[in-house]
Amino acid sequence: MGNKLILRMQDGSMIKCSTRIPFSAAYKKVTVIDEKGAVHKIPLSSIKAIFFVKDFEGNSKYKAGSDFNEGSPKAGKSVSVKFHDGEVIRGKAINISDEKDGFFLYPADPLDNNEKVFIVRKNVLEVVVED
Repeated sequence: MGNKLILRMQDGSMIKCSTRIPFSAAYKKVTVIDEKGAVHKIPLSSIKAIFFVKDFEGNSKYKAGSDFNEGSPKAGKSVSVKFHDGEVIRGKAINISDEKDGFFLYPADPLDNNEKVFIVRKNVLEVVVED
């Protein structure tokens, strides 16, 4: 099946999908396959963030932690990302640059359902580098 993704859109909607094509931060569109097998090319500008997940169900009772501990990612800078809708994600990021369309964030909590998150830079309210 490839990578399992949850696209969180600017309008608040969510798309559960997969991709067989490795994602690159250089793409202007994301090619995905929805749960019904249809292929879509979605403009990156309409996406809030791309969540690379372990599974689509997750655990609704689990509250992901934002503190770094022994199992947290080691490489990168500690960052806190705040979105326009108030959501805040904390983790480690490498190659944060204002000139790039986005960057990958690796969640602080190793038990989180998210393996990594591609943050679409223009759709973020604030990025705070903590290191």
